[in-house]
Amino acid sequence: MDMEDKNGSLYVGIDCQKETPGVCCQDAQMKEAQVLPLDFGECGTRAACFRKVLSALKKYGKKEKIHAVLVLPDLSAETIETYAKDACEAGFIREQLQMISASESIVHLMMHQTNDIWQQQVWLLEFGEEEVKASGFQVNKRTVPMLAEALKPEIWQIGEEGEGRDDRLCGMLKERFGKKQVSAVFLTGTDMNEQAYKKSREELCRRRRVFLGDKIYARGACVLAGNGEQKKSYLFLNEQTLLYNTGIRSFSKGEENVHTLISAGCSWHEAKGECEVLLVGDPLVEFVFWSMMGGESVYEGLKLTDLPERAGGVSRLKVEVRYVNPTECEVRVTDLGFGEMWPGAELCWEERFHVGDAEELKNSGSPDNTGNGFGT
Repeated sequence: MDMEDKNGSLYVGIDCQKETPGVCCQDAQMKEAQVLPLDFGECGTRAACFRKVLSALKKYGKKEKIHAVLVLPDLSAETIETYAKDACEAGFIREQLQMISASESIVHLMMHQTNDIWQQQVWLLEFGEEEVKASGFQVNKRTVPMLAEALKPEIWQIGEEGEGRDDRLCGMLKERFGKKQVSAVFLTGTDMNEQAYKKSREELCRRRRVFLGDKIYARGACVLAGNGEQKKSYLFLNEQTLLYNTGIRSFSKGEENVHTLISAGCSWHEAKGECEVLLVGDPLVEFVFWSMMGGESVYEGLKLTDLPERAGGVSRLKVEVRYVNPTECEVRVTDLGFGEMWPGAELCWEERFHVGDAEELKNSGSPDNTGNGFGT
C-alpha cells in the first residue's frame, strides 16, 4: 500500500473479533503493512489490550498522528460504544477511531489489489479445526462509483485433519466454485501444504489467483485507515451502508441549491454532519434526502417555532444531522443569534425524519430506534 507522507501519520488496523486483537500498522516509509507480534498474556481486560497496542505503536509514530480502524464482532450501537470506551480508556482519542465490520475490511483489502484480482468473484476461506468459513465478494463495475458487495457467508464441514479432509474440501470447491467465475481466493488459518491438501490445491489454483495470509482483517482495516481521506472509486454495500445523501435546501438569485452535509456510502453509524447557516425570511429549515440508488428526492421541513424576529429577518443557526438507523435521520437546529446586538436565544429544535421504507430497515438488521439524542 503506497502512501504519501501526511505529516507523519500512522495507519493502524485492529481486528477485535477474537479475545485478543490482531494488529497491523503502516507509515509512509513502509511498503506494506507490518504485523505487530504482541503478547497479550498478562492483559486481563480489553482496555489493557488496547493499552498494549498503543504502547507498541510508540516506536512507529506519535499517538496524536494515529488513524485507527477497528474491526468489530458486530456493529450494534452497544458494541461500538463499548469498544470505543475501552479504547479511549487505554489512551486512544475517539476522533482517531473508526469502526467497521469484518466483511468491509475484506472489501478494502480486495479493492486495494490490482483490478485483475476482483474482476470476478473473490472468496475468503477461513480454516478452523473441522470447518471452513467461506465468504464471497463481488463488484458491480457498471455503476459509478463501483459497488462492492459481500455475499452471505457459508460454513463448509470438512472434518478434522487427516484422511478424508482433502477429499471433502476438494468436493466443496468443485461444488461451490465449479459454476462460478472466481478470480481470486484468500486463505487464512492454514498453510495448505501439498501433503495434506494435494487435491484441493490443484482444484483451488485452477484458473484463479490464490493468496495465503495472516491477520487478514487487520490488514484490510489498515488499508482503510490509510485511504480513508481519499475519494474511492467504489462503495461498499451491505446492511450497514447509508444509502441516502443528506443536505440543506437553499435559494440564491432565484436558483435552488443543496448543501450536502452527509454523503451516502458510509456506515450509518458514522454518518454525522453539521454547518452554520444564515436564515432569511420564514423560520423554516428544509432538508433534502436523495438515494444513491436513484429515485425521487425526499423533502422535509423543520419549523423553528418561537424564533425571535430580528432586524432584517436574519438569524444565524447551527445545523446538526446524524442517522440513528439506516433510514431515520435526526436533526437539531440551534439559534446562535446574529452579532452582539442580537445574541442567541438559547433555543433548540429537534426532529427525526424517516427517509426510507420499513423493508429497508428490516433488511438492515437494525432496531427501529437506536439513537440517544444529540450529545450536549
